[in-house]
Amino acid sequence: MKVRAYFHQIQIPGGACLWVTDLVGAAMVRDRHGMVVSLLDPGTRLSWSHPRHRVFHFLDEEGEDAEAATEEDVAEILALDLAGVDSVLIHCHGGFSRSPAVAMLLAYRGGARLAAIDEGIDWTWADPNRRVLALGERLLGMGNELSDLAWRRTRRRPAPGHGSGPGLE
Repeated sequence: MKVRAYFHQIQIPGGACLWVTDLVGAAMVRDRHGMVVSLLDPGTRLSWSHPRHRVFHFLDEEGEDAEAATEEDVAEILALDLAGVDSVLIHCHGGFSRSPAVAMLLAYRGGARLAAIDEGIDWTWADPNRRVLALGERLLGMGNELSDLAWRRTRRRPAPGHGSGPGLE
């Protein structure tokens, strides 16, 4: 059986390549990357580390759950300094919700075009966390482009009050 190490890959123009995987994949390939961003459930501890490793703890929830991503969590993620890093590994538990949402936001922040972000996400294995996207879009002062893209690709409604897919306000 072939193991797929990466699910998504987005190149930031003139900057880092963002690689997205799951918890198992991250353990296997972390040493190939200049930085690792871990998005874990509260209380989860990793048995490994990386010299340039940032760990964030929040649930993969899209509502107002007390342990869902907060604006402070997303602001801290968006403030990550990727300068001088050619490869960033981003992972959560499954590699299909929190981590692609964070990769999309970091790519957009870095100047990636929407088409490049769309192309970098394997939509057969992605359902980006709508709360993370909505918080990031607000913090970046942008419209709902990423939420709308996720809606079009997955046909699932954005977080309440975000996005403008068909039938949404």
